[in-house]
Amino acid sequence: MKTAQKAKPAKIADKSQGRRPGRPRNAPGADSRERLLDAALTLFARHGVAQTSLNAIAREAGLTPAMLHYYFNSREQLLDVIAAQRFLPLRAAISDIFATHADAPETAITLMTRQLAQAATQHPWFAPLWLQELTGESAILRQHLHHRFGNRESSLALATLKSWQQRGLIHAALSPALLLTSLMSLILVPFAVLKQRQFEGNGINVDADTIVQHALTLLRRGVLTPPARVRET
Repeated sequence: MKTAQKAKPAKIADKSQGRRPGRPRNAPGADSRERLLDAALTLFARHGVAQTSLNAIAREAGLTPAMLHYYFNSREQLLDVIAAQRFLPLRAAISDIFATHADAPETAITLMTRQLAQAATQHPWFAPLWLQELTGESAILRQHLHHRFGNRESSLALATLKSWQQRGLIHAALSPALLLTSLMSLILVPFAVLKQRQFEGNGINVDADTIVQHALTLLRRGVLTPPARVRET
């Protein structure tokens, strides 16, 4: 009996050391958090942020609400993590392109186009969610990004576009304030439509390379000022 009494506390101690306080029993592996993030973004892209509940996100990920609350104790924290881990790196990458190629607009626009296409291909939720945030009744995620992390990258990109226009490198009739959205739209709207039609079960025969080439042709002929025209001005 004494031996059994000594063994029992040791067994309980080992079990408690293997679990964090509040962690659901039988928790899946370390990828659960990523699955929840992907599930949230997928549902945001389909239905909008405002119309997506935390319980729906847990169901989409194949996890329990308790598991979601273990990783994200509030909707605000979930949005913080999504913004910081999924959107800020892309925003920083595009900002770096403009900064690195401030004297070469065609190179910058080409690289930005390919960067956006890569993001839309790698993350099927990206283009539809961007369109939701742009055209939906509310732009919760965009407002959250701006409120929590500022708008420095967009401001720098806008300053670069204005500089190009002042130097005659892009057409004078363009609005720099609208141009960044227009550049993104040329890539992300076709990707969003492509994905939406996949949601509806009607595939279309357009791939990522076709979208990129189409966008670059429009940009080079409609945005950039031809060298001969630069000399004339």
